[in-house]
Parts: sequence; C-alpha cells; structure tokens
Amino acid sequence: MAKSDEELVSQAQAGDEDAFDELVARHQDRVFALSYRILANAEDAADIQQETFVRAWTRLKTFKCQAAFSTWVHKITVNLCLSRKRRQTIVEPLDEERLSPAESGAVACMQRTETKAVVQAAISELPPHYRVLIVLREIEGRSCEEIGSIVGRSADSVRTGLYRARRLLKDKIRPYLEEVDS
Repeated sequence: MAKSDEELVSQAQAGDEDAFDELVARHQDRVFALSYRILANAEDAADIQQETFVRAWTRLKTFKCQAAFSTWVHKITVNLCLSRKRRQTIVEPLDEERLSPAESGAVACMQRTETKAVVQAAISELPPHYRVLIVLREIEGRSCEEIGSIVGRSADSVRTGLYRARRLLKDKIRPYLEEVDS
C-alpha cells in the first residue's frame, strides 16, 4: 500500500531522501502545470519546478504539517513564480485591441510557430547527452527516475543534468528573445 504524503514527509524530515524523491514524483507535474499557467513559459516553469523542490527540501524541517504537503509546495511555487514575474523585464504587449479577432489569432499562431521552431533548433544544438535529457523530460514527460533508468544515471544526476541542459538551452534562445524584445 502506498504511503501517505504525511508519512513520506515524516520520513523525509528524518533524512530519508527516497521518501522526498517520492514526494517530488507525486507533485512535480502539478507544480510544473501551476508554474506554466502563471508564467506561460515552459522553460521558466521547469526552472520554477526545480527551484520549488530544492527550496522544499532545504526547508522541510520547518514544515509543521498543519496544511497538506501539496498546499505548502504550491505556496512555494506561487511565491517563486511571482518573484520571477517581478524580475522579468516588462515588454509592451501587442495592442491586440486594434486587430480584428482573425488578425490577432493569426499573429498569435505565427508567434507560437516561430517560437516552437526556435526552441526545436536550440534543442538540436545541445550536446547529445543534454539533448536526450531535455527530450525525455520536456517532450515525452518522463520522470527523472524513468530517465535515470533509460540513461543509466541516478535521478539526482538526471536533475542536475536537466538543470545544466536548461541553462544551455536558455542561453541558445536568448538572442531570439532579445531580437523579439527590440
């Protein structure tokens, strides 16, 4: 029988990293979805997802179980997202009020298509070991544990590799973003 979040939190607070890994596995998809809904950017959402669980691990001993673990993790997620939004440069949005619905839809579709092409090109330029991690995690949606089994690495090693791969990817995409902003 599967352990409850409360049992896993108690074990993780006692230093059981496997228990914390199980909590991460249970909640990582919802944390990503929440981050993505707030930030509307998969890369930023993935960064927030990772940062949320790093922060949860470092502050786990202070968690008193007065609320559900998921509530606590979602609060961390929201706070990190809001901080990220405050730090981001504010870009003038396209004045879609002046466009007809068909024109604004076409503009949005073209922007999404162009962004997808830029991201796909950037992924293809990553070193192969990072490209595999990104594709398995971000495109196929596999867990770090599954990826670890596939590539013969620990889940923690996969998380570290994903962090580095995302950083490289962000660096490759930055010129496009600067071009769009100017």
